[in-house]
Amino acid sequence: MRRTEINGIPLYWDDLPGPLTAHLLLATGIEHEPFPRRGVTALAEQLALAAADDAGSACDELGSTVEGDHTRFWVTGAPERVAEVVNRLCRALAAPPVDGLAGAVRRVGARQRREARWEEFQERELGFRYGLRGPGRAGWAAMAVEHIGADAVRAWAAERFTRAGAALVLTGPPPEALAPRLPDGPRPERPEAEPLPGTSGCWLEAPHAYGEHVMLSFEVPAAPVGLLAADVARARVQGDRRLAPELTGEVELHSSFVGGGRMRFWLVAPTDELGTQAVADGLDAVLRELAGRGPAEDEVRRAARARSERLDTADGRHGLLLAAGLDSLSGQEVLDDPAVRARLASAGTDDVRAALADCAATALLTLPAHCAPGPDSPFVPEPDRFGQGLHEAYAYRPRLFGPAGRRERMYLGDEGLAHWTGSCHHLVRWHQVAGLGVFPSGRRILYGELGAVIDIQADWYKSGGDLIAAVDTRVPPSLRFPMSEGEPI
Repeated sequence: MRRTEINGIPLYWDDLPGPLTAHLLLATGIEHEPFPRRGVTALAEQLALAAADDAGSACDELGSTVEGDHTRFWVTGAPERVAEVVNRLCRALAAPPVDGLAGAVRRVGARQRREARWEEFQERELGFRYGLRGPGRAGWAAMAVEHIGADAVRAWAAERFTRAGAALVLTGPPPEALAPRLPDGPRPERPEAEPLPGTSGCWLEAPHAYGEHVMLSFEVPAAPVGLLAADVARARVQGDRRLAPELTGEVELHSSFVGGGRMRFWLVAPTDELGTQAVADGLDAVLRELAGRGPAEDEVRRAARARSERLDTADGRHGLLLAAGLDSLSGQEVLDDPAVRARLASAGTDDVRAALADCAATALLTLPAHCAPGPDSPFVPEPDRFGQGLHEAYAYRPRLFGPAGRRERMYLGDEGLAHWTGSCHHLVRWHQVAGLGVFPSGRRILYGELGAVIDIQADWYKSGGDLIAAVDTRVPPSLRFPMSEGEPI
């Protein structure tokens, strides 16, 4: 892997077989967006993609994605074509062609509908841990994207798409025609978000769509030794004699960067209804054993050898290039092939044990619906994060006292707004408002940073107009955004 710079943009490349592939990485994603403007990055991404589409039609592949902490474009084809596409993408990011905004809105909406068929378990869990902050925002749709105007897109692009906040990755030498240009400016910093209190050590009930899977997640350092520790944990779980009879397939390993030099890994173990409890308790026991006593030396060496062998493949070298670009975006240490191999070779049992030391403090267990861990499990049920009360509040009652509204109340006070349905209590404090959706009919939806959502319909409550007015006066205009009728919560 070689490093250079072009027009102030870091560039990492390696000579890999096959047609040239370029990745343009930008240090702006969903986590950076204010909630009222959720989707503004995707609009800029789609505008840039459309601007490069005619040049991209002569390439083998052209695509893009907006992740939690970054945006990525990729293009594969002849070197001169790839160079032209990258150049056009950068020009469009520096000055978004907002005359195509209506089309971009439709494409963003269509992609959201495709991806909303079922909720990813990583996003659901991150939403539980972080609420509407940091990594937790990735699971929320851009509900008001059609109301984001051209000026907002231009301002966002000017602030975020800078050469210091970009990186290029190439699977071959840089073409002579490659001349990407982005404006000067600081690298956008990733917002730091701490997990919400009381969300570690819990077990969650998964939707039926997840099937019979038990998932245990934990955090490790975002470094070669952290990846090695996760590999060791997966191999130990797969080969554990207590778990093997209860597993119905291979244990999968998934990951997500959560900021602060940390990664969250998910061990996904397939089982059936009869094996759920044993697998849940066994996963936790294996991780605690590794964190307490550490792995055997041969376990570490096997995992290190497997990771090193992956670096000998084209896919492994390509992955190392992408990791270098992403580390450059986040300000992390950029490791080349010899450095990664050296870190893997020097890692021992104590290093792996230290990487897993926080497992018990960061673990979350997800079980199929209507299942529970064993009676001796250290995991506790999901807490009611919104069940706190207000010291003083005015109660708003439904107009009709039918079965649905007999126990329902809305409580508004100087501290916040609470909604009680008789079985569930949601609370949004005014200093923790993430956004307020405003409908033409007068309906409001209040979104809290802790993840609570309160739907307020004026005609449902006595003095409902006063309730709406009181909420509006307490939420700053910068947090309000228009919504269309019929939008999902």
